[in-house]
Amino acid sequence: MTKKELIMSTLEEKMGYYPEIDEDGDIKVAYQLKTIYVMTSEDDESYVSVMLPQFHEIEDGLETLALAVCNKMSRELKFAKIYIDQTFKHVTATCEFFYSGKKSLMQNLEKSFELLGVVRTVFRNDMEELS
Repeated sequence: MTKKELIMSTLEEKMGYYPEIDEDGDIKVAYQLKTIYVMTSEDDESYVSVMLPQFHEIEDGLETLALAVCNKMSRELKFAKIYIDQTFKHVTATCEFFYSGKKSLMQNLEKSFELLGVVRTVFRNDMEELS
């Protein structure tokens, strides 16, 4: 079983989701009205990146504030990375981890989904707090 098949199986059979493979070959999952991507690479055998792309659009003039919020969140959440893309227009969040077996894969996917499920709200709250 490949890593992608293992992740698909875990998402479907163990966690009850309906994942799909998108046109780029990434695993796409609907979670709490969000589209989350699980990206794999066969290079790093037990490494997975779970992404909520472009969950916030940055208004002109608020780039510095958004960078400060990304830094604060990345420090506080530890398991997640929150960052601004190359265009300085959108904020993306990822949870990246290594797993050692089926159980740790499922636990890390669950934790990733939980964090990515609330990251938008936390980001907006922090934007208000720091502005």
